[in-house]
Amino acid sequence: MKRILLLLFLSCQLFAQKTTSLPRSTPEAEGVSSEGIIDFIDAVSKSKHELHSFMIVRHGKVIAESWWNPYRADLKHTLYSTSKSFTATAIGFAVSEKKLTVDDKVISFFPNDLPATISPYLAELRIKDLLSMSVGQEKEPSFVMGTSDDWVKGFLATPIKFQPGTKFLYNSVATYMLSAIVQKVTGQKVIDYLKPRLFEPLGITGIDWEVDPKGINTGGWGLRLKTEDMAKFGQLFLQKGLWKGKQILPASWIEEASTMKIMQNPNATQAAKDSSDWLQGYCYQMWRCRNNGYRADGANGQYIIVLPEKDAVIAVTAEAPNMQGEINLIWKYLLPALRDKKLPSNPKLLASLKDKQASVALAIPAKNVLSVQESQISGKTYGILSNKNFENIAFDFKNGVCNLSLKTDSVTHIIPFGAGKWETSETTKFGPYLVAGARANRVGLPQFKVAGAYTWTDEKTLELTLRYIESPHTEIIVCTFDGNKVSVDFQNIFNKNAKRAVSTGILSKNTANSPKLIIRGDDMGYSHSGNEALIKCFKEGIETSIEIIAPSPWFPEAVKLLAQNPKVDVGLHFAITSEWDNVKWRPLTDALSLRNKDGYFYPMLYHNNNYPNEAIMDNAWKIADVEKELKAQIEMALKYIPRLSHISGHMGSTGFSPEIKEMSKRVAASYNLKMVDVESLKDNNIGYIGFDFRNKTTEERIQGFITMLDKLEEGKTYVFVEHPGLDNDELRAISHIGYEDVAQGRQDVTTIFTSEKVKEAIIQRGIKLVSYKDVLK
Repeated sequence: MKRILLLLFLSCQLFAQKTTSLPRSTPEAEGVSSEGIIDFIDAVSKSKHELHSFMIVRHGKVIAESWWNPYRADLKHTLYSTSKSFTATAIGFAVSEKKLTVDDKVISFFPNDLPATISPYLAELRIKDLLSMSVGQEKEPSFVMGTSDDWVKGFLATPIKFQPGTKFLYNSVATYMLSAIVQKVTGQKVIDYLKPRLFEPLGITGIDWEVDPKGINTGGWGLRLKTEDMAKFGQLFLQKGLWKGKQILPASWIEEASTMKIMQNPNATQAAKDSSDWLQGYCYQMWRCRNNGYRADGANGQYIIVLPEKDAVIAVTAEAPNMQGEINLIWKYLLPALRDKKLPSNPKLLASLKDKQASVALAIPAKNVLSVQESQISGKTYGILSNKNFENIAFDFKNGVCNLSLKTDSVTHIIPFGAGKWETSETTKFGPYLVAGARANRVGLPQFKVAGAYTWTDEKTLELTLRYIESPHTEIIVCTFDGNKVSVDFQNIFNKNAKRAVSTGILSKNTANSPKLIIRGDDMGYSHSGNEALIKCFKEGIETSIEIIAPSPWFPEAVKLLAQNPKVDVGLHFAITSEWDNVKWRPLTDALSLRNKDGYFYPMLYHNNNYPNEAIMDNAWKIADVEKELKAQIEMALKYIPRLSHISGHMGSTGFSPEIKEMSKRVAASYNLKMVDVESLKDNNIGYIGFDFRNKTTEERIQGFITMLDKLEEGKTYVFVEHPGLDNDELRAISHIGYEDVAQGRQDVTTIFTSEKVKEAIIQRGIKLVSYKDVLK
């Protein structure tokens, strides 16, 4: 009985799968020449166009379909701007449900996001102007996607120069606004709104769609679905919204959405129009084609072409930058193959077509295994210089597979590459992407399916080809070895003709328990030059943690710079002194026992003959004042830098008496923060390391730092503390008696922290750079 039930279940599953697919037929039975399709496939293989799949539907039946290995029928594919047509269809459903009209004013949906002054053209802007790419903006405001989390506000704040509806300008942010409108009126993301209305009726499953930082589907791009799903969408339009006898989308909307609304270039010559599929007119998020067709159209050759006069739909995925050249092949070979009547069956030709369709494949890098080279680098790790986001690269060759390890600042990606074959896997490593500059791009998507293969192009050069097989794009990683160094060049369609940043790796010492080193930069906020140097040392150098002084004069600028660099670890540098002669800061609280006669902090903590009676310890300081000030500085820092991970002491402020030590640790704990400068080794297992910095040249200081690295012991964690700065007029004006060479000394710290020689020394010794956040978590 159980077996019968299982068979019944499997039969139902199989039936369900078949009924969600388009019916199949043969080309000749539907009036299509198999020879024309074969010619098309041959022409593609001889061209520079890289197709990933195509599907031809004639009279509602699939008569040809191919996927170039390693792409497959069951994989979804990035659509880029083909997504726009789906967003417009969501508008169509909303119109049919009377949730909105295409004449509704855009500003009516976003009363809380409008600019202070609403121009007449902005007030006039309608949904149909968004649909027809005729907003009237002089340039597409794509910058908002990379600079703001609020794209709606950014779009509405962009001036509209021309009267809406009068001038074509391709504008993906306008499509995003359509998505935002759908979400406003339905309470659902576009993908969720379309699910019961479009995707489920058409049997489209396993899809995803990117969102912006606020959780709104991007609309103009970001949808991923399968080639057959693309064909189904085109077939729905061809059938005027009718699907399996049910009108799921009004025929009137199909007509409105697929007819010309505006010409891209009204002044184009007839000769230009005759040779271009981008000058035939624009519809609602679709393009009119030559040969009286229309299409959904995505970057690098993603097409859904609808040909009503031929009762045909053609879906294509590709990585083809010359999109006109790609579509020309369709007109040259496939269009003439679509005949008016059924053709005589031709079993031999059909068999040839089926063989051709089954055998198409993208070239695999030539199998070229160099055993000596592979044995020399297998198991080796190379630390990367001058790339904060790329820490190291490692290779492991075994049984015809190169397992490549790429360690970033947050995760290690291990990806297999086959010798003379594709190795498929999944990875969280982002690949090439046209919209990579948009905030939140690809966030929340599942791991990316990839296929990798490697070859040696010569004795020194390893070339690894990584195809993102749910995307149009491929990345080629070229590793060139030279002694104990390797250069790593990431190449793709977007940068192959541009000057690229090639990373250099240094062979790293393999240790079971590497010493860890925190590189700490102190005193952020004391000067503009100091702020710039501290950020420079993090972005370009070895610095891992920055300490900020909350009551300092340049604290507001420091907050902004830290917000722009969210990966840097930050600690509060608790200050109760203001040591410089020409720049001062005051307590955040009344703290009378910590103020001098002018209301500033005293310049010194301990007695100093150069500043008689101007030290904390020379005066009647009160622990209550220190505690009150510590709490105020913590709260100020947390207010503007919520990611604060720890507290350190400026000039010994957290440890100058047993009572202060106890209070500092207690207060820090009450804010769930670690106090790192009070009994650091005992409490945090972090030891201090340093070298004699005094009376040395810049080069001697660099060498002194490198020599210091040899003292680090495996399994232990250390912190090196210094104060980066820039040798300029501002810093030359900052000093106190006994410390006059501030500018030169702090410039040397910056030089050390950004020195390639120092970076190499750290990598060669296998030292792991960490932050307080890494160690204390």
